[in-house]
Amino acid sequence: MQQEMLIECLQKMKAVYLKDPIVAVRSQSFINILHDFCIAELEKIGIDASKFRIIKEATIYGSHKPKDVDIAVIENINGPQIIIGIRSQMSSISKNILTYYEEIIGDCISLHDRFPMAVLAYVYLLPKNPIKPGLTETVNLNRAEKLFERITGRKDWRDTKDKYEHFAFLKVDFETNPPTLMETIPLLSINTFFDDILNTYNDRKPL
Repeated sequence: MQQEMLIECLQKMKAVYLKDPIVAVRSQSFINILHDFCIAELEKIGIDASKFRIIKEATIYGSHKPKDVDIAVIENINGPQIIIGIRSQMSSISKNILTYYEEIIGDCISLHDRFPMAVLAYVYLLPKNPIKPGLTETVNLNRAEKLFERITGRKDWRDTKDKYEHFAFLKVDFETNPPTLMETIPLLSINTFFDDILNTYNDRKPL
């Protein structure tokens, strides 16, 4: 069921992007479709609405300054418990990916400094090939996969702060109809991503 919903999400994203790539990115109408998918998946895993608020585009105070995060699950008394960042790159991928990579590591450190027990997660989408009309670019998905593998899998809240608890890498072939979600390594799979987030959160709750 999740796979079907995700493919439907990617199909909507493709349609919005092809209609006007510049507007789709600048207005965030493209990535907002993926935000809504992630929120729906969080609701499915049993986030208790009487105790938590799922907030889209929340401002969370990091160690040195406020951070705008894409999704935050906030407990009414104890504050942020789950924080999810979401990013896509549909063009200029080789040029910008290392800059974004350093940025998301910095955000991870800052938020873990302030909320060491919070479950930090990230969803990163890259196309197999850009679909922006007139653009030709080689996308090195294997390189991106290796980069993301290095910054996930934080098991214990006392561990290093520069890793996310969970990371999902969406490798998408937008040239097929509907788009195809390509396989990645199990550590970066979206298939167990939301269940893994909930399990980590439950493991860290006081007995």
